[in-house]
Amino acid sequence: MPHLKTGSGISWHYEAEGEGEDLLFIHGWGVDRRIWRQQLKYFSQFYRVISVDLPGHGKSEWIKMDLQNMAEDLMEILMHVRVEKVSVVGSSIGGLLALKLYQFFPQIIKKMIFVGSMPKFAKSKDYPHGLDIERMRKLGGQLDTNYPAIINIFFRSLFTKEERKSRRFKWLQKFRQFDDLPSRPALIQYLDIMEQEDLRDVLKAIKVPVQFINGREDEICRAETVEFLKNSCPNAKLEYFEQCGHFPFLSKPYEFNETLEKFLKDTTL
Repeated sequence: MPHLKTGSGISWHYEAEGEGEDLLFIHGWGVDRRIWRQQLKYFSQFYRVISVDLPGHGKSEWIKMDLQNMAEDLMEILMHVRVEKVSVVGSSIGGLLALKLYQFFPQIIKKMIFVGSMPKFAKSKDYPHGLDIERMRKLGGQLDTNYPAIINIFFRSLFTKEERKSRRFKWLQKFRQFDDLPSRPALIQYLDIMEQEDLRDVLKAIKVPVQFINGREDEICRAETVEFLKNSCPNAKLEYFEQCGHFPFLSKPYEFNETLEKFLKDTTL
């Protein structure tokens, strides 16, 4: 169970498994690195797979910090395990952190894969996509009054009705009963980060191969947002997973792994 105390002063929990080219997985809000368990198990056969618990999640500590601090800490971890080039897979806000990492350390990035993620999560006058700011703030307020029930309700909402009826979802719910809850102050801070960060210019400036993977019925990163992503990165690969919500890698792990592996192995990009 490796930990690294970084320049920010917190101890990050990370794992590095397997051998080969480096592949980094970054999870999203309210979960931890174990959400990638099917990907870590599969890709560690062919790659050196690095996964982290974001600050305040899983077994990583928490202090109040911004996204740049996190990117700098993440770079410390990558240097600690002697990464030269890495392909990054980011889910939801994990994709936002991946963009921040690229903004400050583009030389280390080989390929980028965004799953249900976007460069700006909050709607604004010039950006009609993403999430309603008042709803985000309401969620933060609910965390203060009804925690951890709100976490479970929110997690369920990220899946379609069909997904919630599946055996796999029932297994996930049972498994999550044993998960460590993330830090409540951390979750509120991440909502603030999602409200404030705008990395649209970073996305448009990316010079490495990019792939977007989305559930067709994702209520966070919706169809109109995906159109914006396509226009921002016209050379990017786009894969839709039918009858999936925000976590296609959970609902259809084998198909997701196949899609990701094909992109990683594509030498024509």
